Amino acid sequence: MAEIVQQRIEDRIPELEQLERVGLFTKNEVKSIIKRVTALEYKLHRLIINKEDFIAYIQYEINVLELIKKRRNCGKIHWRAMKFLEGESVERFISKYTLLQTGHI
Repeated sequence: MAEIVQQRIEDRIPELEQLERVGLFTKNEVKSIIKRVTALEYKLHRLIINKEDFIAYIQYEINVLELIKKRRNCGKIHWRAMKFLEGESVERFISKYTLLQTGHI
């Protein structure tokens, strides 16, 4: 059982590394995804399998795909900048964004 789970996780690593390389996920987020997927895979490979385990895994995958889609469609402002600048007034947003883009933050 552990070998199967390990192989499935190893098969996903290149995909996750690519998402990190293009800036859609941070290193910590990739580690978190691997940890969560490992736990979900083990649930699917135990002796007693529940329908809820499959649903939870599918929902997690949907959430990750939606997050990728959202981050890819952010436009010119990088998603990290959007998270950093969330809730700011327009003036503060522009000044912080400018500082961020010029590397002063």
